[in-house]
Amino acid sequence: MSGTGDWPLAWGTPVGTARVAVSPEDFQVDERLGFAPTGDGPHLLVRIRKRGLTTQQAVQQLAGHWQVERRAMGYAGRKDRQAVTTQWLSVPWPVNAPLAPLGRVVDQDGQALDVIDVQRHRRKLPVGALTGNRFTLTLRDVDAAPRDIAARLVTIARHGVPNYFGGQRFGRHGQNLDRALEWLTGGERPRSRNDRSMLISAARSAMFNAVLARRIDAGDWSQPRPGDLLVLDGRGSLFAAEAAETAFNRRRAAGLRIHPTGPLPGATNRRQPQTAALIERESAVLQDWAAVIQALTDQRVTADRRALRLSVGALAGWRMAPGTWRLRFELTRGAYATMVIRELVEVVND
Repeated sequence: MSGTGDWPLAWGTPVGTARVAVSPEDFQVDERLGFAPTGDGPHLLVRIRKRGLTTQQAVQQLAGHWQVERRAMGYAGRKDRQAVTTQWLSVPWPVNAPLAPLGRVVDQDGQALDVIDVQRHRRKLPVGALTGNRFTLTLRDVDAAPRDIAARLVTIARHGVPNYFGGQRFGRHGQNLDRALEWLTGGERPRSRNDRSMLISAARSAMFNAVLARRIDAGDWSQPRPGDLLVLDGRGSLFAAEAAETAFNRRRAAGLRIHPTGPLPGATNRRQPQTAALIERESAVLQDWAAVIQALTDQRVTADRRALRLSVGALAGWRMAPGTWRLRFELTRGAYATMVIRELVEVVND
């Protein structure tokens, strides 16, 4: 069983090689919440810009600086450490107190983040409360013909990319997945709830990637098959692909409006009824994972679904100088920019 191998590509061999994220400034991420602050309430929505910090470190730093309860703070999503990122945090704040100040926050170790916006809000920001992220990536030492890069970018914009979970989901050298498999096949249960959650995510992500890889090999990863559960682009509602609507669904899929989905295994989710054909197809791929799936069921982890295809919004790429390209695009929440890059170039960072 493996979830971190060389997953098949959708659009053929990368058009060349490049170095990616040579410096944090080469990998910029801006979080998009998708809603506006309420303007009143016992919390603040605080937009920060960070560099060289994890989201957890940024939360801890701001909690200490403003003397607020760390557990009462919230964030919508975690952002990379080796990047320049903006994201929103929620901070508990007395309703009669003035707004917290903008500006730079520096801790005792010299780590800094910038508070760039502060607004009142009625509730704590929950994980997942974002619509997506906007990326600005700089590729350096690019060894590829500009026309080939341009052509591949057109393909990606028109047809999307496989929605794999990125390698970071599985830990360094896949160690999170190894730990998950050891635990879920009879090993010692991790004590920390956060640790258990991380390992469960690694196992489910690996199984999803395995199903997606099989469908790429079959050539139908982006096309609805009768019996599939489909999802609207950027939405969470699922519906079955009816045989009578095959041509209609294929037109919608060609326009990136709907996508087939793959499994995040666990206990049966009655709100997501599956056809016998779909269960049979996916069970055949995951037969070696039966013990892991049973363990997830025993842990009361509810099964879910994820789109097999990722649409890449507002994609633009241009050459800044010989050997240097800049890309901009938008992805829905839970998607990995590295999955876009791997369909374009082979990364050759030292």
